[in-house]
Amino acid sequence: MARLAKVAVCSTPNSVVGEDDEERHEFNLRKAEELLHEAAAQGADIACLPEAFPVRGINSGGTDDRWYEPVPGGETYQRMAAVARQHGMYVVAPVLGLDDDGLRRNVAMVIDRNGNYVGGYNKVHLTVTEIEQWGITAGDSWPVFDLDFGKIGITICYDVFFPEGYRILALKGADIIYHPTMYSMYGEVGWEAVIHSRAIDNCVYVCPVNYGFTDHEPWMPGMCLNRSSVIGPDGITLADRGRYWGVAMAELDLDRPRMVYRGGTTGLASFREDAWNHRRPDTYQELLDYGYWVDGLHEKSVEQPVETEA
Repeated sequence: MARLAKVAVCSTPNSVVGEDDEERHEFNLRKAEELLHEAAAQGADIACLPEAFPVRGINSGGTDDRWYEPVPGGETYQRMAAVARQHGMYVVAPVLGLDDDGLRRNVAMVIDRNGNYVGGYNKVHLTVTEIEQWGITAGDSWPVFDLDFGKIGITICYDVFFPEGYRILALKGADIIYHPTMYSMYGEVGWEAVIHSRAIDNCVYVCPVNYGFTDHEPWMPGMCLNRSSVIGPDGITLADRGRYWGVAMAELDLDRPRMVYRGGTTGLASFREDAWNHRRPDTYQELLDYGYWVDGLHEKSVEQPVETEA
């Protein structure tokens, strides 16, 4: 029996309109609401917005305390929860937030169909700007959220360059991994290789969500990439906004296996089951032995292992 889910990515505008920061903040929230309404009208079960979308276009967005909102309970949560409740739709809303201990976080909130807070993912891999200029604290876990149609995981922006997090989410049962981001690039050859490999290697759907341009704006290398999309477990793009802001959506059958022939076996097999059966975690210890943490950024430090004679 098919396990169907309509998943949406909502790319808010890269160019933010407003005379001051308050107006730009309101513009971001209003556009997010509009896109969520549009996704709901198309029958979406879940929709995700870009990384830290409420503070797009606000120069002090990462440094000023006033743009960090309590999670949950802040204005963004209240307004996005109202839309989720109105349409009976899950919403992933990434914000700059404050946790219960008052720590700054780059967090993606998960809101259920009734507008309730399910939980949040705190970005694990922070950029130097987030650490040194914004004072954000890194997350230390990879939660999977069990929703009524399946399980989702979340990664944020810089996380994409660290494949370990994606593998953990897949091993914990994630069917879909949402990837809110704001990266700008000089082209997408490298980006496409990376984001598609996260879907292929882990046999999951991956949904990047970025900011988009209007019909009358040019895109040039170095600008926000967008390409908000839904990518299948075989790496094929099922829906894509291209450069433009708006909604992209695809209906997925989460029970459809990715079948391969002689892909590590002697006949027909499900790639995910086959690959999982052939994993060798007993050989992966060196991922930890050779791991290191830059002094001053993390408390934990691991020295390089000392070679010994057999």
